Amino acid sequence: MLGQAAATPLKVAVVGPLSGDQSAFGKAMQQGAELAVSFKRKAFAAMGYDLILVPFDDQASATRASGIADKITADPAILGVIGAYNSSVSNVLAGAFEPSGLAIISPGSTNDKLTQNGWKHFSRVVAPDGAQGTAAADLLREKQVKRVAVISDNTTYGNGLMKITETALKDSSIAVPVALGAGTPEQINSAVKAIKKANVDAVYFGGTYDVGAVLLKSLRAAGVKGFFLGADGLDTADYLKAARHDAVRTSYTTVFGLQEDERSSQSFVKLYQTAYKTKPDGLAAFSFDAMNVLLNALEQSMAEQKWPSRAQVAAAVRQIDLPACKPSEFGCQNITGPISFNTYGERTRARIFIMEVSPQLRPSILKALTIRQ
Repeated sequence: MLGQAAATPLKVAVVGPLSGDQSAFGKAMQQGAELAVSFKRKAFAAMGYDLILVPFDDQASATRASGIADKITADPAILGVIGAYNSSVSNVLAGAFEPSGLAIISPGSTNDKLTQNGWKHFSRVVAPDGAQGTAAADLLREKQVKRVAVISDNTTYGNGLMKITETALKDSSIAVPVALGAGTPEQINSAVKAIKKANVDAVYFGGTYDVGAVLLKSLRAAGVKGFFLGADGLDTADYLKAARHDAVRTSYTTVFGLQEDERSSQSFVKLYQTAYKTKPDGLAAFSFDAMNVLLNALEQSMAEQKWPSRAQVAAAVRQIDLPACKPSEFGCQNITGPISFNTYGERTRARIFIMEVSPQLRPSILKALTIRQ
């Protein structure tokens, strides 16, 4: 029986877009989770388990998610999942895992509805879109803009952001003459024409960097010079590589801020650079933390029962309470701040950052907000 022999395989999975247009997100997720697992292997080996990380490539596709969920569910050695990045994928995975109660912790899915299903097994370590939409509307109001075009990339994530931000803008008495989806080249061209005709002061984009960079470059090529603001789908170096000089002075809200001046973040950055020869982004840090939450829950469950059920592990996740790291602490397991969850699976204390891209194509934090849930 599993759990009764030495070196029993114990698996944790990470699900993300490891290939395709959003592969930068998937790579960050996998490496962040992998780094956390590498630090815990000895501890699990001492308990008689061979801790194994199993990656699954969803290609940012909700259609692929169903097949992945079937494979994960069918493997009894998998006791927890980190993922997904895209909200549409997380929705499919969480729905499929509900019967078994398999714990799934997302480091990137921000659609508000994900925590409104009554799921006991789904949790996330990032703030929801509602907080980002409010922060975006506040920033645009501070800039005294009068007319804003709101564009989605036609994904679950983008559509959620578009609706939330459009409502927040109207509540702030800011006109929204254009609100539409644009995920294909043809749709982007149509959106640019509509935006230019509407003579807006700013464009808000809800979506990921692969579409966002194309939209931004198309706007600038068409002579639209208004302020461009996005969300955490732009929070990757690939956005800057694709948009280049057009990205200068653009902004985005993000749940992934990584403050490298903090001691705990500094240690993580050094360890990550040593392992992967590149600096981590915020998503890698949140994936590292999400995996550590899962591994802590596994350890606690196994202290009570040699091989816990999937539902028992999920219940242990909801009981996790990791305090903020001490200033002098090195090797912290929750570098993005204290982690605990409310009854809906939301992080009880999350942060939102407003970033601006400099002429040197370096994002910097303009403002940091704490969201309590």
